[in-house]
Amino acid sequence: MKQLVLAIGFLGVALGANAALLMRKETTREEFAGTSRVFIGGRNLDIPRALFRDRAQMAGGRLDRLDLAVSPFDFSPLPPPSPKVARDLIPDSVTLSIAPKGDAPDPADMFQNVYARFFSRENWSNPGGLVMRRFRAGTPYEDREIYIGAGGTKLFVALCPVDVVAREIEPCTATVRQDGFDIEMRFHARHLPDWRRLTNATVKLASAVLAAR
Repeated sequence: MKQLVLAIGFLGVALGANAALLMRKETTREEFAGTSRVFIGGRNLDIPRALFRDRAQMAGGRLDRLDLAVSPFDFSPLPPPSPKVARDLIPDSVTLSIAPKGDAPDPADMFQNVYARFFSRENWSNPGGLVMRRFRAGTPYEDREIYIGAGGTKLFVALCPVDVVAREIEPCTATVRQDGFDIEMRFHARHLPDWRRLTNATVKLASAVLAAR
């Protein structure tokens, strides 16, 4: 638990309460204080309540998947939600879904053996050293673009909506594997140039979370 507290402190402090999620019920900071014990993938973990994306998971217990939400800028917990804040002030966030890997293919294998089969000829270099590839029409991923980054601690592969309007509603997704778990990152496409920082911070936070027992 000490390791997790230190990791969160290193990643940053919570954002100000001016940007908060919209929820029906008034909440207080006290409700988000402390930890909840969850059982996932054969591990008992004590998770800080401030990290939970889904309030239902704060009760703890057996979970198939752990959903967390953090600031994309310093990976600190988001502020407690309040119904008094307008919907257009919902803060930017990175959401992390952590689940046992099971029989899921490694993200690098998924790229080589599945995604690459459907690539079109289009490709562009992007800020941050990413390469973008498009998918052929009529394939399962025709409404997505794929962004590939190499040179970090792990291969970065993100799928994002092609349509600019859809990007304001649907996030980009990327998956990293850590300690026998798959961590799916969901974030706005505007953060793609920061893929190295996002990936490294995700691995660091996931390692701390999975060691908090």
